[in-house]
Amino acid sequence: MISKSTVIWLGLAGLASGALFHTSYRVQALGEDLAGLNRAIIHEQEAIQILKAEWSYMNDPTRIEEMARRHLVLGPTAAGQMIASVESIPARLHPADPNAPAGSALVAGTTVPMPSRKPGGSGVPAGSVVLATYKVTQ
Repeated sequence: MISKSTVIWLGLAGLASGALFHTSYRVQALGEDLAGLNRAIIHEQEAIQILKAEWSYMNDPTRIEEMARRHLVLGPTAAGQMIASVESIPARLHPADPNAPAGSALVAGTTVPMPSRKPGGSGVPAGSVVLATYKVTQ
């Protein structure tokens, strides 16, 4: 006949072997995940190297100069275009005036109502934040 201690020890040995198998399979799964992540990292590093090569090609000064000549209508700066002194810079003709009826202008002191949470609501909902203030003039 089997004693109680033998049954307990066999049960503990079975439990320990089950835990060992579970841990072993878990470690293998994590190792596969790690290998997949390492492959993804290598793939991203290769993509970064390709992007760096493309960047160096796109920023080649001779290529940019050739494209500027082909697509832009620019010429060398003439001597008459140079500014001789600060006094020769013309003054601003029309200073910016927020009260001018030329179009929309931002004016301090007015609030922008936030949309209410329910359709048909009006005004600024309680607890909302006013992000900007403006006044539309027409």
